[in-house]
Amino acid sequence: MKTIIVDFSNYDAMCGFGEIARNYAPRLATQAAALSDMHFIFILPEKHRGEFGNHLDYITCEHFKKEVPTYLDHCDLWHITDQQTGYVARGGHAIRLLTVHDLNYLYEKHGIHLWKHKILKQRHIRRADVLTVISKYVQTDVMNNIRGISQLPTVIYNGINDIEKNQQQRPAFIDRDDEKFFFTIGQVRRKKNFHVLVPMMKYLPEYKLYICGDHHWDYYDDIVRLIAPEDRQRIMLPGKISEAEKCWLYAHAQAFLFPSTLEGFGIPVLEAMRFGTKVFSSRYSCLPEICAGHASYWDNYEAEAMAQVVRQGLENWHRDGEAAKEACRYSQSFNYDRYTQEYLTLYRKLLGLLPLT
Repeated sequence: MKTIIVDFSNYDAMCGFGEIARNYAPRLATQAAALSDMHFIFILPEKHRGEFGNHLDYITCEHFKKEVPTYLDHCDLWHITDQQTGYVARGGHAIRLLTVHDLNYLYEKHGIHLWKHKILKQRHIRRADVLTVISKYVQTDVMNNIRGISQLPTVIYNGINDIEKNQQQRPAFIDRDDEKFFFTIGQVRRKKNFHVLVPMMKYLPEYKLYICGDHHWDYYDDIVRLIAPEDRQRIMLPGKISEAEKCWLYAHAQAFLFPSTLEGFGIPVLEAMRFGTKVFSSRYSCLPEICAGHASYWDNYEAEAMAQVVRQGLENWHRDGEAAKEACRYSQSFNYDRYTQEYLTLYRKLLGLLPLT
């Protein structure tokens, strides 16, 4: 019997780490119930102790230091599911598996903050025995920027939920179902590059634009200043929206616009494809890898040229057309059942167990 600790300490976090944990934990728990040669221990917030069945053990975040020593000498593999965890494997003989989601600090931090991140994050990554990453882009970033990594990290793509089956609700800021609009979503931070969409809209006057997501950063003010007074009812930043509102926007938008310059994976582009919505993307970071041939790309951010790309991309696009159906099928290949099986396969390989049949 091999013992595996899996870190789900971000289970309640309203971010990508939390989204992955909330999908992976129940699927892994279900698989674990049928395995006689693997025993799993989940690191979780206290309120989730026991939630996934008595065939698992639990270490709670709140009592981590007290509870973890019980298992250290018996643990064979410790999966640290993101590079920002505070629950680091120390002591014992366990194989340390770390999933790296991105090295965005290299591009977002400056001065002493960058220096601190380089020391702490790189030390954390180098301590791992085995690395996985969420895209080939991150794989390349790790190999190019982390000294001492000799083994190529394994790429295991994130899954996404079947959100096209979710309840939909028209947001209050939209008056009618047939409104012609573009949609984008994400934290309104500089790396999302949303400001380039504002001047582009001058050349697409028949459409509205909704830039949704948390906007408590100064970058929000920079975007608002770009919007002419006469366009403030046409280009809007409504803030956070509900899941049902997000699904409605995906389902009714003429296009999903994603000019981001820094993504480790890029879930929203795949979500948009589930609804047959045309996707327009930058060519930065992982986005060409994740969108593949199912998006139109901006090659520069000159406003009129961007608008021309959008017009051309929409000319022959139909939500129920074959291209949209192909994009949806492609998006469905990124799912959490596949994700769970790939990690189980890797665990078994690292532990010297026979593959599952």
